[in-house]
Amino acid sequence: MPALQRLEEIYALAAGTDLSLATRRLMDLCDDYDALHELRGEAMRLRAAYNLSRELGAVELSGEQAQALKAQASALIAAIAERSAALPVNEPDAEPRTVYWSQGLTKRFSGGGHRFGLGPIDLEMRTGEITGVVGENGNGKTTLLRQIAGLLDFDGGSQGYPLSPADPYERRGTIAWIPQRSSRWYGTLLQNLRFTASVHGFHGAANEDRVQYTLHRLGLTRFANLTWPQLSSGYKLRFELARMVVWRPRILVLDEPIANLDLQAQQLFLQDLKHLAASAREPVSIILSSQQLHEIEAIADHIVFLKNGKPMYSGSTKSFDQDRSSNVFELKGALDRERLVAALGSGNVLALDDTGIVLRLTTPRSIGPREVLRALTAADVELSYFRDISTSTRKLFHQDS
Repeated sequence: MPALQRLEEIYALAAGTDLSLATRRLMDLCDDYDALHELRGEAMRLRAAYNLSRELGAVELSGEQAQALKAQASALIAAIAERSAALPVNEPDAEPRTVYWSQGLTKRFSGGGHRFGLGPIDLEMRTGEITGVVGENGNGKTTLLRQIAGLLDFDGGSQGYPLSPADPYERRGTIAWIPQRSSRWYGTLLQNLRFTASVHGFHGAANEDRVQYTLHRLGLTRFANLTWPQLSSGYKLRFELARMVVWRPRILVLDEPIANLDLQAQQLFLQDLKHLAASAREPVSIILSSQQLHEIEAIADHIVFLKNGKPMYSGSTKSFDQDRSSNVFELKGALDRERLVAALGSGNVLALDDTGIVLRLTTPRSIGPREVLRALTAADVELSYFRDISTSTRKLFHQDS
């Protein structure tokens, strides 16, 4: 997104009710462009003030505190606007570059009478893009992620890291890995961030700048001097993300990062991943696994759906099942097959499955969500839940291999 368009977006956010996103995006904007670097410190201070003012668990700031921070945000936006002549007007998106590829990648496990095989996997990851790996437990998601992170070898096929060093040890210095269960660390959060930044070559003033920027950007300002036992699982995960991005990796690999987060924390975390990947200065290629399909599909450019170790789909999120002959919907409410057939017509109900939680309705391609909702409304059917999953890999969870 061009810089001036981003500024308009931030102005709308600050004028509305989302100061959290406004302050984060202000930091991103000032960090991405040299012409705004003198305002970067002001953006960091604004974000830090927001972090310290907002009560934990609160939806958003309100009252005098919110108004004061909105005024500061408006002043910063005005200062950025004064420098708009130095910002690109129609900035072209940076051409994504391949950071990882695999062809026919496989891995085999056997023991205790159990055999499992992953692959073959063909995959390409590029800067600025997010890849989601989805599927049920035990289908090879973690195995694939560990291979990409360089933590597990492969039995067949090939893989490459075009922008990383050829030496495997040096290459590991360009890949950040966040496992599902993080290991306990000692000392304070701040001390650990400083140490990590130092290990990756940030020293002196550069170290402090990177650490403070990361702390404020990821909402960890008030937790800087806390230790492992004093943090909730959600903030431990945010720390793990901070510890990885403080040194700006080329590839970020996350295994089930949102599994134990509440809905609000999930949305915030995924928002941050999306903006981290899309950085104009240093875009990152991100790959993450999850069973939260709707959430992952909302931010992912590409999806890999694994079932029994095999990729049932691997490609663009937007391209999934575009040549389908039918639509699929999830419904919940005061309805059954008889009422659906009466409302839609027997020829328009190709299948109806009860998953135990929702009904899954399959219709011809010509019957879309608008037609379904109109028919059910006309039949006075009350719905408590409705979702069109026609182009979602969620459909694959209930298909036979």
